[in-house]
Amino acid sequence: MPTYTSRINLTKPDTGNKSWETDVENWADKLDQAAAHYLPVHLGGAAIDEEVIFDGFYFDEDVTITAVTLYARAAPTGAAFSVDFIKNGVEQSKISSIADGAKKGGAAVTGLSYTTLEEFGLKVKSAGTTDPGAEIEILIHYHIQALP
Repeated sequence: MPTYTSRINLTKPDTGNKSWETDVENWADKLDQAAAHYLPVHLGGAAIDEEVIFDGFYFDEDVTITAVTLYARAAPTGAAFSVDFIKNGVEQSKISSIADGAKKGGAAVTGLSYTTLEEFGLKVKSAGTTDPGAEIEILIHYHIQALP
């Protein structure tokens, strides 16, 4: 049974395929690694509950979102800080958070892709109630999808 590269699902043949092992395997692995990208988004100032903080972005290639890393210069207190993805103006219910009192957080994301025609955005879903959290860096991990 064949296996696949982790990001763009290139099919790897069974072991013993000398042509693959000598001519293709290293290139396939590097191509798969090159598919990994990051999109940084900065929330300046204090977080505001339900505020759209980034919108109107179109990727140059079809992509799959894989994770989110969050870092706050000022931690949220009283409640967690969380964000959700927006696709063409619609929230996606793919929430990533920084816990109450923490300065960093994040989450793996599954089942979320964008084509070049779909608008990408981010929305604050919750902010701390005592201190909302501020100066938050949001790092979107994504990879370019394989050609169909």
